[in-house]
Formats: sequence, structure tokens, C-alpha cells
Amino acid sequence: MIPQHDSFYDVFSRAAKLDIRWPGGARIAVALAGNLEAWTETPDPKLRRSRHVGGSNPLTEDVRCPYDFRTASENDYGGRTGVWRILRILEKYGVKASFNTNALCAVRYPEAVKKVHEDGHEVVAHSYAEDVQLVLLTRDEEREEIRACVKTFEDLVGVRPSGWLSSGMRHTENTLELLAEEGFTWHGDAVNDDVPYLAEAGGKTMVIIPYKNAISGLNDTGMYRRGKSASDLLQAFRDEFDILYEESATHPKMLTLAMHCQMAFPATGKLYDEAIRYAKSFPDVWFARRGEIARWILENHAG
Repeated sequence: MIPQHDSFYDVFSRAAKLDIRWPGGARIAVALAGNLEAWTETPDPKLRRSRHVGGSNPLTEDVRCPYDFRTASENDYGGRTGVWRILRILEKYGVKASFNTNALCAVRYPEAVKKVHEDGHEVVAHSYAEDVQLVLLTRDEEREEIRACVKTFEDLVGVRPSGWLSSGMRHTENTLELLAEEGFTWHGDAVNDDVPYLAEAGGKTMVIIPYKNAISGLNDTGMYRRGKSASDLLQAFRDEFDILYEESATHPKMLTLAMHCQMAFPATGKLYDEAIRYAKSFPDVWFARRGEIARWILENHAG
């Protein structure tokens, strides 16, 4: 049966491409995306991507594990260690990032979330927890999920997020309209373009800022899952930057580097460092938080 709600193609694919012009005549916008994530410990399968409490990497479907300590420990690396490494690298180069942050991180790692905000980085609402799936929630439950995220960050750092990235980048037919109703200006789940574009939802204009999915060369978790190394990811960054920079001579582009805190091991930190240094070696590069990009688009390309 054909769904009665608007499809992806109705909302996203048919949106007109913009003739982007970045501030100061920049050729390419480099959007650094930190991912500060936390998983729940609820036994409710509705709220988890696996049956393994504490993590999202089940061994097999036949194994019943009441608590996956190893995966929980791996995930804890992000808020305990990895985020601080990423923050040091960003400070070294004087660049700002947008941190896709689960609201649960404000409970488990409040000092890290505060530091992200104090250093001038953007806090992006990233669902309450990484294993909460919007596609399993009713419209009212999804609205409460969004509101819970907003309130959590307002209470901790006094800032209302302007952007949203769904956990797993999987939203519903309700998400965009709910975000518009709750005062968000941009949405980041789409992966169908190299530059932002506009979409209408709830009578408002929303900026769609494409991200990178697990298949992309510029998502660290996707690369590692395919057995690639940090060196492979660095080369992928250079290759994609080179092509986009060449194309941007006539049509300005945007490049995203995803930096998952739980993957920010020393070797991964080195690749983040070298990737940023590589991009900074080129002229006319705008390092921008995604909220800045959304504001620019709304002020200069929203008609």
C-alpha cells in the first residue's frame, strides 16, 4: 500500500538546488561534526537498536546478553576520553565544530557538554540517546523526544539547539514538521547533496544540511566497520576535498568530516589533526558550524 504521508521524494529530492555563494567569496565550506553519543540501559527493545543493554553491537541474534559490558565500555570512551582529544585538536587549529550530542550525554558527561559549549562549538540535538529510534515512536512520542532534548540542553548550558540530527540519521514523516514547530531552523539527516538546500515544513522554511552516511569515506565509524584504517580515512578526506575544491571554482561546495568521540583513539585523532591541517593549507576555505551555514543560507538564499 502506498503511504498516505509525503515521501522522501516529495519533501527532499524535489527541493530546488541553490546557487550557493559563501561569505567572503569562499569556495568551500568545511563543516566539522563531532559526535558525542550515549546509549541507554533500558531493557525495552523499543528504545534500543539491539537486545544488548549498554551497546549497539550484538554478537549474534541467538546470544542473549543481559548486559554487554564490552560495548558499553567502548561507547564510554567517547565522553570519558575521545571528546577531550577532539576538543584539543580543534583548539590547536582555532576552528569550531558542531557536536551532534545525545541529551543523555548531559547526564553522563556534563563537563564535556559544558566544555563543548564554552569553547564556542555548536551543540546539535541528536535524539535523547543514540539507541532511541524515532521510527518506532508515535508522533506524540517523537515530539516529546525532541522537547526532552531541547530542555536538557537549555537546563545545562542555557542554549536552545537550532539544529537536529536523528540517531542513526533515520527520521520519520513527522520529524521535519515537528522540528519546525519546535523552533529548529535546520535538519541534518539527508545525504543526497553536496550543498545545503531548502525544504518547507509546518509553514516554515527549513535548511537541509546534508551529512555523511556510513558508506561515505568521511564517516569514521563507517570506515572502521569496513576494515579501513585511519590512514585510509585521511586519504579519503584528501580525495574528496580535492574534487570538491576543484568543482567549487564555479559552484561552491560543502564538505563534512564526521568525528565520533567514541572512535577518537590516538591514531584517529592524528587523522583529524592532519585532515584539518590539509584543508587549512588551501585559500578560500570557510570552516563553519552547521548553525552558521543555516543562518547564511536563510539570510542569503531563502528568497
